[in-house]
Amino acid sequence: MTSLSRPTDVQHGNFDGERFHNQALFRGHGFLDFLKWKLFFGGTQWPAWIESEPQLVPEQRVTGNRLSVTFINHSTMLIQYQGINILTDPIWNHRASPLTILGPKRVRRPGVTLDDLPPIDLVLISHNHYDHLDIETLKSLAERCSPIVVTGRGNTPVLQQAGLGTIQELDWWESFRHRALDIVFTPTQHFSGRGLFDRQKSLWGGFVMASPAGHVYFSGDTGVGPHHAQLRERFKEFRVAFLPIGAYEPRWFMKSAHMNPAEAVEAHQLLNAKVSIGIHFGTFANLTDEGIEQPLKDLAEALVKAEVDPGRFVTLRFGETRNDL
Repeated sequence: MTSLSRPTDVQHGNFDGERFHNQALFRGHGFLDFLKWKLFFGGTQWPAWIESEPQLVPEQRVTGNRLSVTFINHSTMLIQYQGINILTDPIWNHRASPLTILGPKRVRRPGVTLDDLPPIDLVLISHNHYDHLDIETLKSLAERCSPIVVTGRGNTPVLQQAGLGTIQELDWWESFRHRALDIVFTPTQHFSGRGLFDRQKSLWGGFVMASPAGHVYFSGDTGVGPHHAQLRERFKEFRVAFLPIGAYEPRWFMKSAHMNPAEAVEAHQLLNAKVSIGIHFGTFANLTDEGIEQPLKDLAEALVKAEVDPGRFVTLRFGETRNDL
């Protein structure tokens, strides 16, 4: 059974009638700042290609209170919970770009092929940036299994290009019930836009998959903001949190919209997550300036500095499944 809940405390103050806004002050950057970054700040060179073999997902369905997660690539996770197969921000495309010859290019295959996925019931789209909302991938998913797509307000027009049959838009703190799970759309500190003239015209956010068997949190992209403390207040603790650890350099350009690993560790602590899993790293070259291995190194250092058990904040190999969470 699927239904939409519209609680009385839905946050509508984030929309001024034309554009959406963050809860905290957002230091945005215009096109001239982007040119300054690209012309005068040199990023670390990534390898042209890393050879790897796609893996197989161990089970088609995971039932009861068991939870299984598989890292596909970037922010794409397969979450198998309560008999439901959920895919987050799916991208199998060769580039995270509107162009086939320009833009961030992948350096390794996705950890699982599209053909080897189990049937997908729900797709969660955190926002409309090209590395999170990929039309070609969504077209393939629509043809294979016609999943329900859950996303923020204003994203339906672009999603309809993929031929998806059921699209559910949510505002922050609205929830969508699917079988035994409540999917809650939650605030993040970020922005949206797929071109020069649609910035902040659609809503960005994260997702809580709420269940008596434990809550699962998928952050999408985010900078530091008040939302992690709000999530702790509302949900108390999380069985698993998926937090971004990449795309954070240079800090003067990225800080408002992307956490670095040290900030991700702080978010892990604020959320009271039993386990956090790092995402948004190691997939697309030239997305930002840090090297391919830097997020993993910075995460390890941040965990030591914060005195957090490294088993409480982990990363998975591409295609790796964990079912002991």
